[in-house]
Amino acid sequence: MKKFFTVLGGMGTLATESYMRILDQRTPTKRDQDYLDYIVVNHATVPDRTSWILDHSKPSPTKALIEDIKQQSLLKPEFFVLICNTAHYSFDELQAATDIPILNMLQETVNEIKRLKPDAKRVGLLGTDGTMVSGIYDSYIQNAGYEEVKATPEIQEMTEDLIYHDIKESGHSNGEKYHELVRKMIEEEHCDIVILGCTELSYAEEMDPETKYPVADSQSIIVDRTLERAMKIRNEN
Repeated sequence: MKKFFTVLGGMGTLATESYMRILDQRTPTKRDQDYLDYIVVNHATVPDRTSWILDHSKPSPTKALIEDIKQQSLLKPEFFVLICNTAHYSFDELQAATDIPILNMLQETVNEIKRLKPDAKRVGLLGTDGTMVSGIYDSYIQNAGYEEVKATPEIQEMTEDLIYHDIKESGHSNGEKYHELVRKMIEEEHCDIVILGCTELSYAEEMDPETKYPVADSQSIIVDRTLERAMKIRNEN
């Protein structure tokens, strides 16, 4: 197989399935051969990213991801897609492990805000405790000229409950909880748009889309960037 890409997934599996489902749905097709060529590495046993960020004595997910990248690099994909916001904590180290480009979900998400909400000034962020504590989104948001608004302790507790209890543990989303998180960020924290900085939140968005308030869905955005790059590569001689 040539002109394919590799998806580094399994963090978590439902979110990876959501990414693949949306990607396939958005790919222009009239026959089997019109779908994209790709390999999905659903490495579900990668250690939890947040646990390690909060306590480096815990098992590191970076080592497992570097092993995946090195294995897949032998097959020479055109690019990698890393389907986990929190795993971008180690983005530079992961990119250094290969000459093959890895799409940067965080950068692409922030870039897209200009199109989604041109007049945005206050950008809210929802994500795991690891994403919040590590500040992995901070430089991207601030360098783009936005005021970053992180979840309050109350909202963060609600976010973790949705991500870990409802989706990761129970295997289903809770639309009411998801919409309440976005509402609080927009109405109570006065955000102009909210970044869904966790692919479990993107899964919640797929299951029960937010139609009232503007969100920058990191997974949906990286799907579009994946599709654009893959189609360009396919059409090259």
